[in-house]
Amino acid sequence: MIIRNLLFTAAVAGLLISCEKDLDTPPVRTLPVGEVLTVAQLRALFDPVTGIPVRFGGDSSVYAVVTADEENGNLYKNIYVQDHTGAIVLRLLNSGGLYQGDSIRIYLPGTVLSSYRGLLQLDSVDVDNNTVKQAVGVQKLPQTVTIAQITPAMQGKLIRLEGVEFIQSEVGQTYADAATQQTVNRTLSDCSGSIIVRNSGYANFAGQPLPSGNGSFVAVVGQFDDEMQLFIRNINEVQLTGDRCDPFPELCDPVSTVTEDFTSAVANVDLSLACWINQPQTGNRYWRGTSVSGDMAAQATAFASSNASDVSWLISPVLTHQPGMVLSFRSQRGFGVAAHDPFGLFVSTNYNIANLATANWTPVACTYATPSTADQVWVNSGAVDLSTALPAGYTGPFVVGFRYTGSGPNGQTTNLRIDDVVIQ
Repeated sequence: MIIRNLLFTAAVAGLLISCEKDLDTPPVRTLPVGEVLTVAQLRALFDPVTGIPVRFGGDSSVYAVVTADEENGNLYKNIYVQDHTGAIVLRLLNSGGLYQGDSIRIYLPGTVLSSYRGLLQLDSVDVDNNTVKQAVGVQKLPQTVTIAQITPAMQGKLIRLEGVEFIQSEVGQTYADAATQQTVNRTLSDCSGSIIVRNSGYANFAGQPLPSGNGSFVAVVGQFDDEMQLFIRNINEVQLTGDRCDPFPELCDPVSTVTEDFTSAVANVDLSLACWINQPQTGNRYWRGTSVSGDMAAQATAFASSNASDVSWLISPVLTHQPGMVLSFRSQRGFGVAAHDPFGLFVSTNYNIANLATANWTPVACTYATPSTADQVWVNSGAVDLSTALPAGYTGPFVVGFRYTGSGPNGQTTNLRIDDVVIQ
């Protein structure tokens, strides 16, 4: 019996073993190396005179390190790579798979070397079929240069600028338009030259306000036609916290009353009034002088604007709040767009020019020209009690902000005018 059981057990075990299948081991993906080119040799294959794209067939490879990837959303299906001889942008067929610090071999067959609006690029790169990772965590140090040294010869390179700042007219605005996810150009300056910083509305820093100080800036170099551009790869590499080379003007000392009828304004010219601040938050539109039946007024509009959003502020001189202080003004619409309500009235106790987007703006309820108001009809605000928007018992400094919001591409282009502003 014991022998019979042992034989049965052995037979079953043998049957089970015979039923086991050998697992297929996936083949190791290998790509031929072929002729090895440096990035500089790769770039030299393109003839800028003829502009004819170079399509790669036979086996050849380029070794490089990824210096900027898609992780922060500022780049999409684009990465920058660099070796000891130069740099170039790779246009990927599909997003993802390559990251900053990856040392890679780029297998060239199937890719295309071409120029887009002046920027040389290696196009049609398939991450799975054209790249092999050699290592990770390999960091290239940025080359320290000046704005004047950023030329087409530096395309694709990782660079560092020192002593730079965003221009005054843009400080207080955000890097890009996060609400509409529109890409926006900002201007970086060293007080002797300037360069465009191009920011995607999909970047994880798109909605952050531009820093107001001066300092260091790390980016990769792009180009669009004859215009050199920078792309931020990591917002933590924007360190603009020092004193500006182009200091902001000081706000005027607080006053007890303000009276402004805009008679000194010039029609179709940006307003420049003593102690008033005329400042765009989004887009590049300012309040301007306008003549209404021979009477000068202040006007904001997004008419003919190409910006996805225009937010423009006209900010009063600094006042010291006193009990019973009221505001009065009149407003009017022109070429009104149905349902477009562009006007807002606000007060702030901490506005300082550099913090337009982050100041503690408190809305003030008032009567003004709304979409239900006919064009060319002045609407009086009456006496607006400012204490309703200020802290109880507040007797410190504050400003009043008249805000216009519109959009040319979306047809939100109503002209909004104000006149006869009195605060007392």
